Amino acid sequence: EERLVALEAAADGTGKGLYEKFCEITEKHNIDWKKNLCAQAYDGAAAMQGTYSGLRTFIQRENSKAIYVWCFAHLLNLVVVDTCDSCSDTKNFFGHLQSVIEFMRARKRTAVFIECQRDLYPDERICRIKSFSNTRWTSHDRVINVVYKRFKALLKSLIILKS
Repeated sequence: EERLVALEAAADGTGKGLYEKFCEITEKHNIDWKKNLCAQAYDGAAAMQGTYSGLRTFIQRENSKAIYVWCFAHLLNLVVVDTCDSCSDTKNFFGHLQSVIEFMRARKRTAVFIECQRDLYPDERICRIKSFSNTRWTSHDRVINVVYKRFKALLKSLIILKS
């Protein structure tokens, strides 16, 4: 059964550093991973899945039954990103959207966007346009939703900023 045990920052992002943090957390919570861990799934980062010094390798040295598989959510994200990058219309769409995001990030421009939202959507919560993350597809979804829901305010902001 899968459970979130801890969420802690690792000062050392190498495979060895992550392994030491993993051991510290499992020891603190009395988890016998050397006996009970049967699988591990990570993204493709070398620090996680590296054959010689990735976290999975350090774990498998102590528990050979802890098989490693790529995290399917990360694999799906890679497929979606590569698919979108191969379609020129989609690539252009996200490129233009990224340009709007970068333009609107300035404090004054953000303030104009917020004011336009207050004018056009007085009873609704203020939305902010956040940057895309290359590794999190959901960040693209959030940006698209804000642009879609607040399109009139965004357009009004751009018209005001043009003058």
